[in-house]
Amino acid sequence: MCLTIPAKVVSVEEGLSGSPIRNLIVEDSKGRKEVKALMIDDLKAGDWVLYSFDTAVRKIGADDAREILELLEPRAGIDVTRLKTDFVNILKACHTRMLEREEVIRLLKTSDPIEIKALCSEANTIRQANLKDFFCIHGIIEFSNHCVRECHYCGLRRGSRDVTRYRMEPQEIVAAVADAVDKRGYKLIVLQSGDDFLYTDDMLVDILKEIKKRCQVFIFMSVGERGLDCYKRMREAGASGVLFRFETSHEAIYNTLHPGQSFRQRVELLKGMKEMGYYVASGFLIGLPGQTVEDIADDILFMKFFGVNMVTVGPFVPCEKTPLATHPHGSAEMTLKVTAISRLLMPRAKIPVTTALETIESEEGRRLGLSSGANSLMFNLTPERYRDDYRIYPNKYHGNEAIWEKYGLSKEILSYKMLEKKMLEAFV
Repeated sequence: MCLTIPAKVVSVEEGLSGSPIRNLIVEDSKGRKEVKALMIDDLKAGDWVLYSFDTAVRKIGADDAREILELLEPRAGIDVTRLKTDFVNILKACHTRMLEREEVIRLLKTSDPIEIKALCSEANTIRQANLKDFFCIHGIIEFSNHCVRECHYCGLRRGSRDVTRYRMEPQEIVAAVADAVDKRGYKLIVLQSGDDFLYTDDMLVDILKEIKKRCQVFIFMSVGERGLDCYKRMREAGASGVLFRFETSHEAIYNTLHPGQSFRQRVELLKGMKEMGYYVASGFLIGLPGQTVEDIADDILFMKFFGVNMVTVGPFVPCEKTPLATHPHGSAEMTLKVTAISRLLMPRAKIPVTTALETIESEEGRRLGLSSGANSLMFNLTPERYRDDYRIYPNKYHGNEAIWEKYGLSKEILSYKMLEKKMLEAFV
């Protein structure tokens, strides 16, 4: 469920005779700390552990510890004397009040490398203060690449003729979820498709019921614009959350890029999901045609005032044979600034590093996102025979997931309870 930053064991003090509990002094980048170790064999000074709050949960090898630190720990420090006064004042203000729109725009417009580094560092500090060093790992299963929509940027749009279309059978979907939960330890999985109405409301409800009967797992649905009655039934069947981006809060841009769809209708559907008690994951694309920095500021503020529980923002990535095939991809730098500002405004939100950022920046994009205020990753669990055909855009990044799964997932029921607690905190 979650990977934490490792610490090196400085000393080990045995507990009372016959007790499986030992007291440790551990050291990480923030200094030394006393933690307890429960039933970890052969623990000695110099070993590395992962710890949660005040309890060491797992011993790890030195090589794995170095790799995790390389992925998760922020790098070089910042010379704060080089920061402009107005910029520093904005960073200070975010701790005591809501930032104004012009202040958000000021942060978005900076091109000063020192300011950008300071912004990301501040966001990372806020993440640590509110969410600790927990980096959550979730999965996504893309069960159909059919779609009735004609969104101008999407490779799955109805008019795409060179897409090898597929649909997973309901029993395949259930089996894929069960495999991810039982064999790999996933506790939260997104079921995603295009707007594919061959999966009826009844079918989706039955799939959810069967999953919940077989597995203890949180399911998020990402199945596009369906009626509120469908979302109500899926909620009752066991769906915990929705992944439903508004894409852009600029109504004219939205309507231009989504022929036959309505921005206002999409927002009303999003509001309805929120009112039903769904954990709402939503966000927007960065780098759309006609989009300005001011529009991006409005998008961030829309998420804040709407109260999304999970922020999902990523750069636009062009796909061949779509109306936007020649439009340049969105900026990785702007994506990191948006991630950081979102963390300043929404200290407790879950913010994943999107695959789109990883696609244009590879493993470095993952590291940069996590050191800019993001706190989760979404790994692709779609069966191999279908995975390459879910081409929203080309060359989707599939990075090294082994170490994340090895130390960030657990089959223990405690990890489900921890995730449940964190999700409930999002509604406080």
